[in-house]
Amino acid sequence: MEHEPVLTSEGMQALREKLEYLETTRRREVSEQMKKALDHGDLSENAEYDEARNAYMKLERQINETASLIARARVVEDGEISTEAVGVGSLVQVEDIENGGATQEFRLVGPTESNPGEGKISHLCPIGMSLMNSRLGDVVSVKTPGGLRKYRIVSINK
Repeated sequence: MEHEPVLTSEGMQALREKLEYLETTRRREVSEQMKKALDHGDLSENAEYDEARNAYMKLERQINETASLIARARVVEDGEISTEAVGVGSLVQVEDIENGGATQEFRLVGPTESNPGEGKISHLCPIGMSLMNSRLGDVVSVKTPGGLRKYRIVSINK
């Protein structure tokens, strides 16, 4: 079952900037690479041309995928983000019940924006799915590779 792509307004802006870069700067670079390769003559034994052609095909695929994602995605506007229940766009602080009360903060985002290193987790990952629709004070259980973890919702912000 394919989920509707969901993005925060910040994520949509980043995708639009990426598409702009791919269609302008990156396309010029690849075009220049193709031109140089063509200047070397015989295409049948021109590895540089093959490399440039592959880079061009990869770039066009990236452009098409990014444009398609932008066209299909639903943007969660700031006004839609609740502080009553966790949803996409929520900034959630949780307390790890079994780990001495250590706290962590997560921003729930769509899968394309997910970046655990920045605390951005997908609403479709195990922790994200467990947090969705929970409320302040709720305790959620998450199956992790290390076993079952329990988190208490400490705060929900935009």
